[in-house]
Amino acid sequence: MKINLNHSGQDYTIDLNSGINLSIPNRFDGNHPIFYGATAPSVKPIHSGEFIGDVNQGGSCNVKIASLNIHCTGTHTECVGHIDDSGKKISDICPIGFLFAQLITVNPVHKSDTNESYHVDYENELVISVESFKGKLKENINALVVRTNPNDLDKVNRNYGDHPASFFTHDSIDYILDSGIKHLLVDLPSIDKADDGGQLGNHHRFFKLGKTISELLYIPDSVQDGFGFLQIQIPNWGLDAAPSRPIFYSVKF
Repeated sequence: MKINLNHSGQDYTIDLNSGINLSIPNRFDGNHPIFYGATAPSVKPIHSGEFIGDVNQGGSCNVKIASLNIHCTGTHTECVGHIDDSGKKISDICPIGFLFAQLITVNPVHKSDTNESYHVDYENELVISVESFKGKLKENINALVVRTNPNDLDKVNRNYGDHPASFFTHDSIDYILDSGIKHLLVDLPSIDKADDGGQLGNHHRFFKLGKTISELLYIPDSVQDGFGFLQIQIPNWGLDAAPSRPIFYSVKF
């Protein structure tokens, strides 16, 4: 099925069967990323009297109870309720329609290669600097999808305690916001340094103007940098965040 979309006075056509899934699933088989020492997702059948919700154990149907750390074991989308006491829910903030998006690949740099700021020391760390985006972001973009190099497939099950991730400088977050971006999607476990003392400085910075942050994506190399329409699919969960499945539909000018 193909649909026609108009954004900023320009018409586009996308094939709804051509969307690329940019998510890492919340799996329950041990094949998942781990951030901040999170407990692995788990699932168990419900027990009620003589009933067990597992057909492999003699039950009439499968009825499972799942437990997962939304923020640390798979692709997820969060809102300002993640960092404040507003009670904001991702199901009320995450858009249900298409977002005009830009996908860009960046090369993290060492602290010694930039003078950009961050709220805690980041000696010997890799960061995403404002130079990655200057002059590259198109006007009227609603969402920015950031892929970091190297783009190894082990991102889908990497333990970030053993392999610390890069993160954004304040300057890069400010530049993204100044460009009008409301939805930021990254293949990192966090836009902040993992051990920033619990401040989440970039999150606070972004949510002053931004709407959603999606983290722990995996963006295949087969998807080229460029523009497209994006859907951020989430369940109707009344929490600050939910597991998500961003779907990207590339377009050409």
